[in-house]
Amino acid sequence: MKKIFITRDLKETDFFKTALEKVGFFVFGKSLIAFSKVDFGVIPDCDWLFFYSKNGVKYFFENIDNQSFDHIKIAAIGSSTANYLEEYFQIKVDFIGTGEPLQTSKAFVEIAAHQTILFPRAKHSKQSIQKQLGNIIIAKDLIVYENQPIRDFQSIEADILVFTSPMNVKAYFSQMTFQPNQKIISIGNTTAETLKILGFNNFLVAKSPSEQDLVKAVLNDEL
Repeated sequence: MKKIFITRDLKETDFFKTALEKVGFFVFGKSLIAFSKVDFGVIPDCDWLFFYSKNGVKYFFENIDNQSFDHIKIAAIGSSTANYLEEYFQIKVDFIGTGEPLQTSKAFVEIAAHQTILFPRAKHSKQSIQKQLGNIIIAKDLIVYENQPIRDFQSIEADILVFTSPMNVKAYFSQMTFQPNQKIISIGNTTAETLKILGFNNFLVAKSPSEQDLVKAVLNDEL
């Protein structure tokens, strides 16, 4: 039975786990990043709140005091973050990206050009949307949590490695050595760039960051 490791904490009901276990894989996951909240003060005036991740959502809304955002539009980089906003915080999402920074930026700028966008983000965020849009928007940063690679984790034995962020890539290879029989899958192009910097070229990039496309990337690589 082939083992798949994904750099994400998994629940038993997650589609990535259940779909691949149905066809004979053993699937396990663990985020190799430690998160902690960062206290922040007054929220700057803005037209939009743009969330890069579920962690950005979590640490933002857990650290504000019942403030109303009825006058502010909400954007999410992808469907996973949007679903988290709607399911856990009952927040209506006005824009949902594809999960990929370039495609998302092109779509977002069509409705948000020259407006003020607040980005609640991690201290070590790549700030991919801000960098893509440059001066086309008025970008404001709000650091709401810190993310640091875990330096000491148990050895991981897997046939297929699925990386979900650049920092997870760095954390994994700071402790683990790539084996010739292993296969690598990247959740997107930003993570893929980090893999290339570390010298990897023979890997697959999922069509989108969704669990469905991650599953397809695993299965296509096994055909």
